[in-house]
Amino acid sequence: MVKGVVASLEVTAMLQDGRRVDIKASIRPPHPEADRWISSVLIKPLQEKPIEVRGVDSFHALWLACSLVLKLLAQLKESGARLENPDGTEFPLDAYLSGLDGKP
Repeated sequence: MVKGVVASLEVTAMLQDGRRVDIKASIRPPHPEADRWISSVLIKPLQEKPIEVRGVDSFHALWLACSLVLKLLAQLKESGARLENPDGTEFPLDAYLSGLDGKP
C-alpha cells in the first residue's frame, strides 16, 4: 500500500472495443476541515486530480470515497466492460456491493 493511503484497489477493465485499462484507485485518510471531513480519491488513469469527498465525520467521508470507486466500476461493467483482478480472474464486484441494498 502507498504511504498515506488508507485503501487502494487495482482492477483491469477490458472494454468492448478490446482496449485494456488498468485502473488504480487510492483513497487517502479522512481529515477534518471546518464542519466536514474530507477524503481524497484518485482513480488513475481516469482522473488527473483527486476528487475530494465530504462527509459529516471521518467514517462517512471514507464510506463515500469507497462508494464512489465502486459506483465507477459498476458503471464500467454496465457499459459492457469485463472487470478483472491483476491476475486475470474476474473481479468480484457483486461481492463488494453485496449488502449495500439490504440484501446479503
